Amino acid sequence: MSIAQIAEAVGLTRRAIRFYVQQRLIDPPVGLGRASHYTPGHAERLKRVLELQAAGHSLEAIRQILAGAQIVPPANGRTRAQVVTRLYARLHVLDGLELHFDATRFQPDAKTLATLRNFIQQIFSENPSSTGENQ
Repeated sequence: MSIAQIAEAVGLTRRAIRFYVQQRLIDPPVGLGRASHYTPGHAERLKRVLELQAAGHSLEAIRQILAGAQIVPPANGRTRAQVVTRLYARLHVLDGLELHFDATRFQPDAKTLATLRNFIQQIFSENPSSTGENQ
């Protein structure tokens, strides 16, 4: 499986999968470069990591559990909500002001983003007290 295929299969982003590889929670893909690929074993391991996170375990505890250690469940007795990943894009508007939006839900084109940025800049230039200049 490619990284895109395994990401879709387990409900994670490619970035999250690379993070788990970096953290040594899953093995690196098999092969090198464009020929690298993930196996069903990688998918099962990722699902296990997600289950343990949902149960409230830290990454270090998950690493130990996956290595065979017996770890006591989190003391607070609470489980974390299912992990939800989102891809946020950031639009610089002014110094100290950025617009963040969920890029999986909103995919504005460059012209729309430029129009939005200009509109926000105009609002802040009309009201100098909102930019912090009078403080």
